[in-house]
Amino acid sequence: MPDVWATAALRDGLISIGDVWHHQGKHPCDGLIVTCTPDGAVIHLAGQPAPDVKPLSGTRGRTLHIGPGVALREVGEFVGSLAPDIRPAYYTVAPGVVMTN
Repeated sequence: MPDVWATAALRDGLISIGDVWHHQGKHPCDGLIVTCTPDGAVIHLAGQPAPDVKPLSGTRGRTLHIGPGVALREVGEFVGSLAPDIRPAYYTVAPGVVMTN
């Protein structure tokens, strides 16, 4: 059964996708972690601090920032494993993101 309160709160901009993923135990592949941001989440290399990101306004908590050194293939696999109602709607990509892997 879907997590109705989380879906409604995300839709209304009361929480971010990072909060939902944390609550539901959603994690990317080994070597990557997700850190919550006010406008969504940032996916970055484990063992490194979350990169500074510029929050996007008006995104209602649905932005996924992709940090340097992260492979887009891995991001695609992670996002593809999520239910449609908890996927990001907006993305930012930092310099140094791995385009192929």
